Amino acid sequence: MTKPALLYLISVLFLFICPGISPEFVKAAPAYSTPVQQNPSDKKQLLNGRIWHNQYPKAFNDQFFLTNSILKGSVTFNGKRFDNLDLRYDIAGDELILNMESYPVISLNKEMVDSFTLVSGNRNFKIINAGSDSSGILKGYVNVLYNGPTALYVKYTKKLQPLAVDGRIDLFLEEHQSFIRKGTDIVPVKGKNKLLELLGDKKKEIRQYIKSNRVKVSNKDPETYVPLLKYYDSL
Repeated sequence: MTKPALLYLISVLFLFICPGISPEFVKAAPAYSTPVQQNPSDKKQLLNGRIWHNQYPKAFNDQFFLTNSILKGSVTFNGKRFDNLDLRYDIAGDELILNMESYPVISLNKEMVDSFTLVSGNRNFKIINAGSDSSGILKGYVNVLYNGPTALYVKYTKKLQPLAVDGRIDLFLEEHQSFIRKGTDIVPVKGKNKLLELLGDKKKEIRQYIKSNRVKVSNKDPETYVPLLKYYDSL
């Protein structure tokens, strides 16, 4: 066993032998270049994170994306893909939560998560890690709703309203912000007028497409932007 691998193993064992320690990140696993994970036992590399505790057990609604139930999904972690995982996405804290049998619930180390997917019903949601660069317009985990010559990204979040229910119970409210990538530019978009302005070089064709196909565009549902973007890209 190499020295870095030995140090990583010791750090992980220490985390679980001493559950009372503060939730610090354990030592990072060695980098690998294999694109797809094959050995199920290597999923322990995902334990590079901190133990997760629910800070809002009594809040009305919850802090999770889609549902507070565990969803199946995959994670690309330091360039390696791990499938068939039990996940929840905390959009209040922008954290990806992993449930793994026989181990504590872990908040994955965001610096090592490249992207992840979540399966809900017949839908497969792809979320990328846009990074933490304060100068970038996209930060943290971002849902990719469409990725063609143009692209549609949506940042979901939930904000806590203290004592908003009968003056006794905290309340989570969900918000989102949509972004369009056109060329090298990424621009926030809110509603049909801003979208048409952004696609102004084909504005006439887009308006005709909306009229002919009775397309409804609503900022409340960012997915309604997708047909217009697909049509724009086809022109």
